[in-house]
Amino acid sequence: MKKVCFIIPQYNTDTDSHFYHLYELLEKLSDKIDIFLIIEKANVKKIDFGNFKRVYIQKFRFLPLRFLEGFFIILRARMKGYKNFYTHYCYIGAINAGIISRVFGGKSYYWNCAMNWLFRQKPSSKIGFNLALKLSHYLVTGSEKMKQGYAEHYDLSLNKIKVVPNWINLKRFKMQDAKIKMISQNAKAILFVHWLSKRKGADKIVPIAKNLKFKNLKFKIVGDGPHKQQLLKEVEENKLEKIIEIVGAVPNKEIVEYYNQADVLIMPSMEEGFPRVLLEAMAMGVPYVAFDVGAVREISSETAQKFLVKPDDIEKFVYKIESLLSDKKIYDKFRKEELKKVKEYSLDKIAEKFIKLF
Repeated sequence: MKKVCFIIPQYNTDTDSHFYHLYELLEKLSDKIDIFLIIEKANVKKIDFGNFKRVYIQKFRFLPLRFLEGFFIILRARMKGYKNFYTHYCYIGAINAGIISRVFGGKSYYWNCAMNWLFRQKPSSKIGFNLALKLSHYLVTGSEKMKQGYAEHYDLSLNKIKVVPNWINLKRFKMQDAKIKMISQNAKAILFVHWLSKRKGADKIVPIAKNLKFKNLKFKIVGDGPHKQQLLKEVEENKLEKIIEIVGAVPNKEIVEYYNQADVLIMPSMEEGFPRVLLEAMAMGVPYVAFDVGAVREISSETAQKFLVKPDDIEKFVYKIESLLSDKKIYDKFRKEELKKVKEYSLDKIAEKFIKLF
């Protein structure tokens, strides 16, 4: 049985982030490989999922102590025979795993899938990220497009970058019978699910809503973030309270019901790696309009690609939403294709790809 020391930044069963998908992968993997699980931060004292022989939750939040504690926990894993170290996003864990694997033998893999080169990082984060890239044997990212981006912007050899796509639990995300409906003349439900920041397009929501010609629309905005108060202000100033409902953060384990009520998902992000929200929408049979960034085109079906828009082109974005809602034939084709395409990213298939990584 393969042995992997797996390091994750947090464990929170009520998280509204993509980490809930990570817990599902870990549970699946725990039946197939021997995992030494290290969690940097948790909201519980005991993990209640998966078949793990060893689970360590770090206690310290003070950075130097956190670094040292992590180092000795990872070293303990190495002394117990774990030679493969896989770190999901957290650069402190990746730095420690890189040092230990290079000194005591083994391989370290660092997962990252974001267009970090587009936005300024905090100095400490930038230093940590670059060190993690330098010390890790391999960077793991979600798509070929992202692989090329990392190679170009961080001067990495393509041989040092591995690709493992994101995944979706198709048993949890599935289109319910009640959702198999044609677009009616009733209110159209438009869904936004993401971190509320300019980076993720929260500042584009009001301009999009203002320019849509459909009279009977309802926007549901699911998420929290630094742009939330500004968004509330914009909604009020433009008298859009009856059209735009800001729901706030919703745990990922409860997000299915929002997709089931939606006609269209919008994702006007200026930066994406391999967006989970699109996989969720695809699995739920919800067509989408999105900015063409990161791996979005790579994971989209042929019809879906026609509804990808150059970043910042609000006029074209609005036109694509209206086209999708006005054309039943293209809407049904989009839905049929995405339900087929998303099967490529099933939890079972990607778990096998993950295991082959080692």
